[in-house]
Amino acid sequence: MHDTKLHILVDDMGRLLKLRLSPGQASDHTYAPELIKSAISCKAKAVVGDKGYDSASLRDQIHQGGLKAVIPYRKSARVHKPLSKRHYKQRNIVERFIGRIKENRRVSRRYDKKASHFANFVLLAAIKSWLNVIC
Repeated sequence: MHDTKLHILVDDMGRLLKLRLSPGQASDHTYAPELIKSAISCKAKAVVGDKGYDSASLRDQIHQGGLKAVIPYRKSARVHKPLSKRHYKQRNIVERFIGRIKENRRVSRRYDKKASHFANFVLLAAIKSWLNVIC
């Protein structure tokens, strides 16, 4: 089994908009700028992330795109600005999406050796998840 991180962008309905895979040891900051650009092009209002995405450069990129950054600060951060708890609860949409796609054993166990095959099965799981919602 391979250690892989999923970097995903979903809309407010929990539909997959963008997917990136990275090695498990890779930093979230490496893949976040691409997701932020996609969020800007999708006319999102905010970017909600966990503490792994806490950095001044990512926050600047989000704000320059006209979006609101809803990312909690790490304990070691020098500046701690208040966080909108109402907006941060929206992160639950991403967590539910990941839970739905991991109901598929092939995704949760990551049997595929090639990253492209694994990414395709994640996409299939996302399609299946959305079909279950609309059908």
